[in-house]
Amino acid sequence: MLYEQRRLFGVFGDPVMHSLSPCFQNEAFKLLGIKGVYLKFRIKREQLATALQAIICLNFGGVNITIPHKQAVIPYLDQLAGDALLTGSVNTIVCREGRLIGYSTDGEGFLLSLRNQAGFDPKGKTVILLGVGGAAHAVAFRLVKEGVSNLYLVGRDQNKTELLSKIIREKTGFTAQGVLFSSSVLKDMAAQADLVVNATPVGMYPKMTQAPFFPLNYCHRDCLIHDLVYHPLETNFLRQARQLNLTTLEGLGMLIYQGILSCQLWTGLTPPFEPLYYLIEGILKDENSRLL
Repeated sequence: MLYEQRRLFGVFGDPVMHSLSPCFQNEAFKLLGIKGVYLKFRIKREQLATALQAIICLNFGGVNITIPHKQAVIPYLDQLAGDALLTGSVNTIVCREGRLIGYSTDGEGFLLSLRNQAGFDPKGKTVILLGVGGAAHAVAFRLVKEGVSNLYLVGRDQNKTELLSKIIREKTGFTAQGVLFSSSVLKDMAAQADLVVNATPVGMYPKMTQAPFFPLNYCHRDCLIHDLVYHPLETNFLRQARQLNLTTLEGLGMLIYQGILSCQLWTGLTPPFEPLYYLIEGILKDENSRLL
C-alpha cells in the first residue's frame, strides 16, 4: 500500500503550549474526512520570517497566527484579504500556489456567535466595547460594518483609545466615541447600551476573580453582556451580570466560529459547530474542575 502524506497545518505563536487549536482543528479534519494534521509551533519574533517561508517550502495547507505575531506577519505576506485589510491584523494564513494570503476571522467569528447563539443583530444598536487592544480592533470594525448606530470605546490609556477611534474614522468614516474606564459618563452610557462587550483579558485564567470595572447595574434589562474571555467559561464579569438578571454570552462560541472559518479558508469545507463546541467545552470544564 502506498503511503499517502497528510497535509500539514499549524499555529504559530509565542507562547503557544496553551493553545486548544490542535484539538479543535484535528477533530474538524476528522469530521470532514480531510487528511490533515495540525500542530503547535513556538515561533520567536526573530524566527518569524523563516517560519513563514517554511510554510511554502513544506507545502503547508495553512496556519493560524496568534500572539504576538498577528501584526508582525503582515510585511511577509503577499496579500491581505477580507477583514484583515481593515484591522491590520492576521490570524489565518492560506498558502495558495506559493503565495501567502492573510485573513482575520475574529470579527466574523464574533458576529456569528452573536447572531447564532444570542439571536442578536447589531444593526442600529448602541454598543459599548471594553478594551482597545487587538481583539477590540477586530470586533469594532465588524460592528461598524454591520451598521451599529453608536459605538463607545472604553480604555485605560487615552492615547490608545483615541488612536483606535481615529483609525476607525479614517478607514470607515464612522465616529466611535472613546472614553476612559475612569470616566463619570460610564453610568449614562450603560443605561443606553444594547450590548456590552468585554474585549479585555481581565478575568482570564489564572486571574479569574477579576472583572472589568463597569457599572452593569445601570444597564437596562434587555442589554446583552458578552465576554470574549472563554477560560473560565463563566467569568466573574458574566457572573455579576447574571446576578443582575442580564442576558449573557460567553466567549467560547466566538473561538469556535473563528476556528471554523479558518478551516473553511484552508479546505473549502465547513465543519459543524456543535461537536466542536462540546469538545472544547469539555476540555475547559475538566481544566476548571482541576483548578477548584
